[in-house]
Amino acid sequence: MKTLIYYPNFEPPTTEWLKFAILYLDRLESIVPYNREHLISDDYRRLQNETDLVELFSPTDGQGYRATLNAITETEKFLTRPYEFSGLFNRPNVLRDWRNPNTWNYEIHEGKFSYSWIAYCEEQEIGIRTQDGILLSENLAFLYMTHLAKEIAFDRGADIITDNLNYDHYTSFSRGRTPLAQRHQFIKGIIKLKVPQNLNSISLQSLIDFRNRNIELINSFNQQIDLVENAIGNGITEEQFITNYNYTLNTLIAEITNLGINTASIPLGFYALTTNVNVLNYEYAREILAGLGIIHNGYHAIKKSLRDSRNERNCRKYLVRLSHLK
Repeated sequence: MKTLIYYPNFEPPTTEWLKFAILYLDRLESIVPYNREHLISDDYRRLQNETDLVELFSPTDGQGYRATLNAITETEKFLTRPYEFSGLFNRPNVLRDWRNPNTWNYEIHEGKFSYSWIAYCEEQEIGIRTQDGILLSENLAFLYMTHLAKEIAFDRGADIITDNLNYDHYTSFSRGRTPLAQRHQFIKGIIKLKVPQNLNSISLQSLIDFRNRNIELINSFNQQIDLVENAIGNGITEEQFITNYNYTLNTLIAEITNLGINTASIPLGFYALTTNVNVLNYEYAREILAGLGIIHNGYHAIKKSLRDSRNERNCRKYLVRLSHLK
């Protein structure tokens, strides 16, 4: 099971990203100090209590200390050479922004950093302490939280993930963007193609129930994605992935022929069932072959389609079930 450290917020600010996550992520750990767990929303708490998806993680002092040192080192680059580095945040001069109190609209809560971070930000006039932590500009907060997430991920053998696309340049610069980000965009594309309606119109409870009923299939789906990880970077499309888990009428006939069965002996009803369907799902195709008496002793003789591993079969089933999700 893959654990992902989510940042920069306690939880995703929009339900759409979270709804996608319910359908394919293994485990999502949010960075929430123990004394701030009461700030979690009811919906996020429900996911924590009713599924295996969400966990809350309170940073250790060591993780906050190391993240503080790394964030100070990197912030120095922006302060000493603002025009050179500001483009990473799509700004002409981040130093001017960071020193403008009107931009201090993001609070990092105490428990995520060491005291040195507050002292440094106040010394440089790029932030101010608050009762609960420190207030600074959003992109500077993102810089810090990237380093904290990376420290936690390193300790836990995990990876990091964010839903904030406003700072893509900095994410890539800090090596926060990995093939994982591309993978998740690819999976979202598959889900959008398979789910018959907009996820926003499906209730959170329906998705929770769907996940809990299909958790084994979700695990198999992710393992099949693992097999095409390199192909994702080389341009495989979501449609091509889905096609690999479908049957066409011609494919079925070819497989039947390979079993040594004369297609002329196949009942007319077989063609009546399939000629109006360009693409068949795994379960329907298997029912057809079983009805023809082919799936008995000869089941394992079919070269490709029906010689699937358990994960392949479960992946097929999951894609079928996604297509019926409402």
